[in-house]
Amino acid sequence: MVNQLKKMTKVLLMVLVVLVVAGGTYVGLNQWLKTPNFKTTQAKSIQQQAQKKIKKSVHLTAIGDSLTFGVGDATSSGGYVPLIKKEIELSDQTSLTTQNFGVSGDTSVQILKRIQKQKKVQAGLAAADLITMTVGANDLMHTIRNNISDIDLAKVNTASATYRKHLKQLLTAIRSENPKAPIVVASIYDPFYVFFPKLTALQQGMTKWNETTQSVLKTFDHTYYVDIDGVMTQPKGSVLATGKKNQTASNPFLYTTDHFHPNNRGYQAIANQLIKQIQSIKSTWLYEK
Repeated sequence: MVNQLKKMTKVLLMVLVVLVVAGGTYVGLNQWLKTPNFKTTQAKSIQQQAQKKIKKSVHLTAIGDSLTFGVGDATSSGGYVPLIKKEIELSDQTSLTTQNFGVSGDTSVQILKRIQKQKKVQAGLAAADLITMTVGANDLMHTIRNNISDIDLAKVNTASATYRKHLKQLLTAIRSENPKAPIVVASIYDPFYVFFPKLTALQQGMTKWNETTQSVLKTFDHTYYVDIDGVMTQPKGSVLATGKKNQTASNPFLYTTDHFHPNNRGYQAIANQLIKQIQSIKSTWLYEK
């Protein structure tokens, strides 16, 4: 009888120990499940994406020179700007309103003066969710236009330092009107390459100018550089001047009236490059905060 009681006591003790351990495990597990650590990074990301709400309307303000104005656009609707509008509305289920403040022939200084003096430009920039800009080509042309066939690269380098200062002032003025909207800036391109492919100094000047633009943009937040030189200078289908008889130099992306500005195909190529960048940063302009 005594032995049986001892055995029963041992069994009861073992059961009690098991219950205590199980209870402690349950409490610990329950607490762990309630902590944020239980949520994985992936789960958080999915939840955050689900919570994002697309803006019903987005405002694009375009500012710059003739490429923004749309010289060469046969539809006279504003070059690359309506093409961006069409693509964003199709792909992102939002309404895109646009304002185009492009003026043919404007240098960086002239664009800056318009921002400083024109209330409608200031208001357009302030309202923007997204800003695009073309700038720099006229600054360079003012430097080399008198002697394109014999470009002085030392003069180009000196002028690029001045352009750097003016571009900084321009971006500062835009930021004073709108501190947060992403600014997407296109490069310049060489429209003369198809006719004068051996003028390497011209290409070097263009490269220097684009490098200057990139270096300035890096000093500002939420500014993005887009290369259009690669698609406009030597587009697929162009026939380059080689000196052979009966061969006509042509660039199918250039406006035939001046062989300088883009035609409709050219503007589509430019828009495609800008759209790639714009879509890659949509978290900065598409969703409600």
